[in-house]
Amino acid sequence: MKDPLPGTGTGDELGPKNKPIEFVDDGEFRHLDYWNSFQFDPPLTHDDCLKIASLARELGYQMLFRRADYSLEEVQEQLLDRGPGSFLNFTWLQEDISPKEPPKSAEQRMAERMSRLSPTEHLLITDPYLFTSGRKRDSQDYAASVVKMIRPALTASLNITAIVNPTQNDNEVRTAVLNELHAQGFHLDISVVESHDFHDRFWIADRARGFVSGSSLNKIGSRIFFVDELSESDVRDVVAEADAIIDQR
Repeated sequence: MKDPLPGTGTGDELGPKNKPIEFVDDGEFRHLDYWNSFQFDPPLTHDDCLKIASLARELGYQMLFRRADYSLEEVQEQLLDRGPGSFLNFTWLQEDISPKEPPKSAEQRMAERMSRLSPTEHLLITDPYLFTSGRKRDSQDYAASVVKMIRPALTASLNITAIVNPTQNDNEVRTAVLNELHAQGFHLDISVVESHDFHDRFWIADRARGFVSGSSLNKIGSRIFFVDELSESDVRDVVAEADAIIDQR
């Protein structure tokens, strides 16, 4: 009698006859009985994983996922959409971030994130260094860069409140940025409020949703930064603090 292909029964059909048994992971990818789990060292590349899966099918095996995690593309997309906070409940994650195409510029990434924020009535910005004197020598270029990032979030008659550090509220830089924003033709209503109380960069739309940026807009592109989605409770806390500052004016 001819031996069946590995992973098959004695019939003509291919594929494993039994589902993987339940087991408790001991941290070393080991368990007993007929099924086993392995890891590759170093981790498989995307292309090599596809080659191994193809060879496994030829031999009559199936490569089955032991856990429903994310593909590399899904991880990258969720990091861009919602930030690292969306993964905090996961206990194990290992990815080799190797995009197939050159990364988009930091300005493009921030602009995409702004478009998903999509405010309809109000946009709250807390960025202590938004109008920093450090951009005085290239204020026009900086203003164009800021508007390039913010423009996808602009709508007609949008009310914008920007809370900045009073020691970094440079008149020349502020004027350049505001002029560039008004030149977009959205009839924006922009208020600039000075306060020492905010140190983080929050962007909140319609008092309901927002994100925190690890870098001021004036540093986007010059350093690594993150953007993380805020929870509803965080949004409420930031809005309440901003309201208190604005009411004190």
